[in-house]
Amino acid sequence: MKCEKCGVAVPSEEKFEHSGKTLCEDCYLDIVTIPKTCDPWAVHSAKNTSLISDGLTSEQREILDLIKKDGPLTAEEICNQLSINGNELQRNFATLRHMELARGFKKGNQVYYTLFNDREV
Repeated sequence: MKCEKCGVAVPSEEKFEHSGKTLCEDCYLDIVTIPKTCDPWAVHSAKNTSLISDGLTSEQREILDLIKKDGPLTAEEICNQLSINGNELQRNFATLRHMELARGFKKGNQVYYTLFNDREV
């Protein structure tokens, strides 16, 4: 049996069904655990955790450093410069947003990512 999203071989006891598709565990989790950037409880929790330590992963630190250096940036620009995919960016950016370190804003039809307190844009 193969995952219908990524094509990896999946033993029948480890398959997941979602919307009529057979998926491996990684693809299933990518679909059902999409982080939400606008989540008041996550913001509260992240802010309290960040008082103890910055709690950032290396990917989150790279995204934040890139935005500080070159921002505001589009998702495509961030992904290209850091060699990550859109799902990785969204997952990591949600944490930065919850910690009120970075935010997104729309300019025309394009979404840009910048520092949370950057109000000049």
